[in-house]
Formats: sequence, structure tokens, C-alpha cells
Amino acid sequence: MNETAFSIKYFGGFLTALICNAFLTIAPLAVLCFVLVIIDCITSWRLSCRLRQQGKSSGKFRSDKFGRAVIEMSIVIPVALLIAHFVQLYIFEGSNFHLPQITAGVICFWQIWSILENMSSGGREAVWAKALQKIMIDKAERHLDIDLTEFKQNTNEKANERNTI
Repeated sequence: MNETAFSIKYFGGFLTALICNAFLTIAPLAVLCFVLVIIDCITSWRLSCRLRQQGKSSGKFRSDKFGRAVIEMSIVIPVALLIAHFVQLYIFEGSNFHLPQITAGVICFWQIWSILENMSSGGREAVWAKALQKIMIDKAERHLDIDLTEFKQNTNEKANERNTI
């Protein structure tokens, strides 16, 4: 065996072991993030179904949105967690700063926020949904590809008229 082939095999084995070790470390965090992405996809689909029942949307499954979620799950989340792991390992070595957990926490917060937006959107009349819509966007606009600001202004004007009567 020549020296170059031996070097390539040695380096490849080292790199594979390093990445496998990192994946074992971040696997529970990645699984948690993946579960939340899947729940976000389900709540988005349910929002689309609610809008279909109201006659405002086709309620069809959109492969482009699902493709974005698959890319997010297979590339973005693992790479972000791997980078956080290696930064923690080599830059913040010995510190009590847990960067992979913080990164996973940010991703989970982002997904939970999106899940709550999906669950409260689409004209839900529940008290909790109305309370959430005061601080969150209405994702129905994205499903309908229209701007609902005129509708919201008309609704606010009617509510003001009822309050003055």
C-alpha cells in the first residue's frame, strides 16, 4: 500500500470517527428539534384544512413547503448543532457555556412559536387563540396569499362601533 492511500484512509477514518462522536452527542437534541418540526408541519396542514372548511383555501398539501421542512430537518438543524458542538468543544473548552443546548433551545422556541401561530390562526374564536393573535401573526395570510390588513381594519372599526353604542 502506498503512503498516499494510507494517509487518505487514516484521515477519512479520523474524520468519520469525529463526526460520528459529534452526532452521538447531539442526537437527542436533534431528535427533539425534528419532532417539533414535524408537529409544525402537522399544525400548518391542519390550519390549511380549517381554511378549506371556511371556503378560504384549497387545503391541499404543498410539496414546496414540505420540501423546505425536509431540508431544514436534514441539513440546517444538524449542521447548526454540529457547529455549536465543535465551537463548544474547541473554543469554549472547559467553560460552563453549553452552546449545543442553547442552539437547540433557540430552534425549539422558534418551532413552538410557529406551532402556536398555526394553532391560533384561521379565525379561531377561542379565548386563548384571540389572546395569542394579539402578539403573533395570523398565518392564514400565507396560506391564502393575500393581505388581511383591510379585513382586520374593518373588524376593528366594527368592534369600536359596538363599544360606542
